[in-house]
Amino acid sequence: MARQTACVAVTLSIAAMLQSCVALSATAEAGGIDYPSAWQCDSPKFNWYCAEPPPEQAKDSQAKAKKPLSKEEEALKRLEQWKRDLEAKRALSILEPTPENVKAYIQEQDRLMQTASVYSDVWRRALWQTPDLNYELKRPVTAAGIEVQKQVRKRAEMNTLQALANEWGLFFFFRSDCPYCHRMSATLKLMSDLYGITVFPVSLDGGTLPEYPNARMDNGLAARLNVTQVPTMVLGNVKDKRMIPIGSGVVAIDDMIQRIYVLTQTKPGELY
Repeated sequence: MARQTACVAVTLSIAAMLQSCVALSATAEAGGIDYPSAWQCDSPKFNWYCAEPPPEQAKDSQAKAKKPLSKEEEALKRLEQWKRDLEAKRALSILEPTPENVKAYIQEQDRLMQTASVYSDVWRRALWQTPDLNYELKRPVTAAGIEVQKQVRKRAEMNTLQALANEWGLFFFFRSDCPYCHRMSATLKLMSDLYGITVFPVSLDGGTLPEYPNARMDNGLAARLNVTQVPTMVLGNVKDKRMIPIGSGVVAIDDMIQRIYVLTQTKPGELY
């Protein structure tokens, strides 16, 4: 009798579960849940709830997965695979240096070198045939081109220096006991005589130099310009009071002219 009662109970339980499944399916069809069946999950879920993504998100993921790779993406993928294959052959030839393994790596390395040679050749052909990409038009590499560029640059520097002489002057900070200041003093005096740019000698110790016996004492200008070393040269505009540091130490006259031209007439990167 007890066995019959247990069988009846099991039968009723199974029937109840079947009724629940039918109800869940009906609810899914009616829009009550966002998945078609409680049995659809791939793994057990809490209270039989699936963790499926919303239909829109699933569609977007499928669309992205089916999107074909671009030519650039495909090339990148192939190149990465080639790198991995080459590294794998290299590693194997090192760890297991059999003739076959070393030969396989050498052959792959030769293929890489040949590809690089072809790429280099096509690169130079593209430069020759595309003037906009030819850097030699800006920075010649031949002796004749370099000489012409120097002449053009020299004329531009001279014209700049002569034009600046009307509104700009060169502040020369020095100390009378500084041997480098004595050397720079002669250079600046020559540049002033040749190109007419005015030099304003500023003494930090109250002394003078042979080229500038009437140098002025520093009145705080050195501190405002953060001058901590001598000799230091600063280009100053007498009209709008702009100040442009030129450099410190002993600088050749050609280098001084070049710095003045670059700092006043060009933008960063323009000459490179």
